[in-house]
Parts: sequence; C-alpha cells; structure tokens
Amino acid sequence: MKNARNISILALIALAIVAIPGGERAAGTVNAVLSLMIAALIAYLVARLYRDRRIEIYGLGELDRGILYASVAGIVVLLAAAQEFNSTGGTLIETAGIALCAGGLLRVYQVWRSY
Repeated sequence: MKNARNISILALIALAIVAIPGGERAAGTVNAVLSLMIAALIAYLVARLYRDRRIEIYGLGELDRGILYASVAGIVVLLAAAQEFNSTGGTLIETAGIALCAGGLLRVYQVWRSY
C-alpha cells in the first residue's frame, strides 16, 4: 500500500510537470538546485576527508601524492566533460580514462595500506 502511494505521488508530480505551463522550466530549476546541492555535499565530504587524513596523505611521498591528486583531478575532469563523449569512440576514451584514474587510486591505496 505504501509503495502504491509513493508511485502515485511520483505520477502526479510527472503529470504536473507535463500539464502545467512552465512546468518543464520549474523541473529544470529544481534539477539544477539538487545537482548543486549534491556537488556541494561531495566537495564538503572531500574537504573533510582531506582535513582528517592530511598527515597520512603527506606521508605517502611525492610520487604517490601526485598520482592521488592527478587521479582525482582526472576523474573530475572526465565526469565534467561527459557530455562531450557522445560517440562510441568517445565513450571508450572516457571509460579508459576513468579506468586509468581508478588504477592510480588503487595503487595509492595499496601503498597507503603497506605502511
């Protein structure tokens, strides 16, 4: 019964977006606000993680710290540019980039765990 109620609420919201004039614009605005809130939350969590683990990050050494920063920056750039990879080749390039960055993060994790 609870699931049916939730589905009907979502259906009513979708109907309102389609039927009400300007509903599509309002939905876009809500989507943008929610996206910004999620991005702010992720930035806060990353900053908090960095602040809590700063000594361990500096203890990695220059090479591993550089790999860590480059991998995180690479993932951010690839995800930000995801709309530019609309073709099959672009998707393969993006997937290879994400895999390369994930490999860098895995290497840093293994070095960190070896201490």
